[in-house]
Amino acid sequence: MCAVIGVAACGAAAGPVWSQAYPSKPVRIVAPFGAGGGGDTTIRLLAAQLGQAMGQQFIVDNKPGGNGVIGVQEALRGTPDGYTLFYGSTTTLAANASLMKKINYDPVKDFAPITRVGVLPFMLVINADLPYTSTKELIAFAKANQGKLTYASANATGQVSGAMFAQMAGLDMLHVPYKASPAGVTDVLNGNVSMMFVDIPPAIGQVHAGKLRVLGVTTARRTSLLPQVPALAEAGLPGYEVFAWTAMCAPAGTNPEYIKLLNAEFVKVIARPDIKEAFAKVGVEIASSSPEELAAFIKSERERWAKLIKMARIEPE
Repeated sequence: MCAVIGVAACGAAAGPVWSQAYPSKPVRIVAPFGAGGGGDTTIRLLAAQLGQAMGQQFIVDNKPGGNGVIGVQEALRGTPDGYTLFYGSTTTLAANASLMKKINYDPVKDFAPITRVGVLPFMLVINADLPYTSTKELIAFAKANQGKLTYASANATGQVSGAMFAQMAGLDMLHVPYKASPAGVTDVLNGNVSMMFVDIPPAIGQVHAGKLRVLGVTTARRTSLLPQVPALAEAGLPGYEVFAWTAMCAPAGTNPEYIKLLNAEFVKVIARPDIKEAFAKVGVEIASSSPEELAAFIKSERERWAKLIKMARIEPE
């Protein structure tokens, strides 16, 4: 699916006048996921604002499928001239190297980083009717009832979150995989699974309704999205940290001046209070960076996710 976002402004409302030759025509952003989800919502917001700021259309081109590889291939096809960008994520830029037996791209060598965009914390949720009101109480029960608790997940981040939780707490828990988060949330509500590690949007409605209880978030520190909820690291598991993230890149070989310009504009947009609020509604905490910081981050995340995936015993496919 391809949708045009943003139009060239004109007259007094146009904002800054760009003297640079770039961009002189529409810029396409390849998004490796389907329309309508949180990732799609955030990139369309950014594209619209970038279009207004830079006086050109920014086109979001959805290319879902294959663990994001279809989108990667589309972004890397053609000349790295600055008119194709890629909205990457934990999966495409870090985890795929370990989740898949073979990938035909190198996330470090094949992309020129622009900026990190956001962080997606996950929550540990249980049925609100259960007696545990804290992570420590849940761990104490699980230790006294080894092998009896189960945890749901709908993606690699959720699975890794649960596996790390079990390993660090010294627990024997059964992982129950789901193809989509809503099905896992439903089974937690029905009592078919004990708990779930899930991103915020699919479960927060049930939390607000009092049907699910959040015991902790998976980031190293509390998130501004749920400031009242402790991080698992402060709730009995020091050192615990798992999160998903998104980032903007261009194909390797793109003019460094274009990268610098895009970074400056993306960072300005991401810092706006209205954008921060819009991102928060879909469970994303803003987290911009310099291109150099993102390059180092992708390398470290690729190594970290290799260890996490091995620890979680996820077999490459």
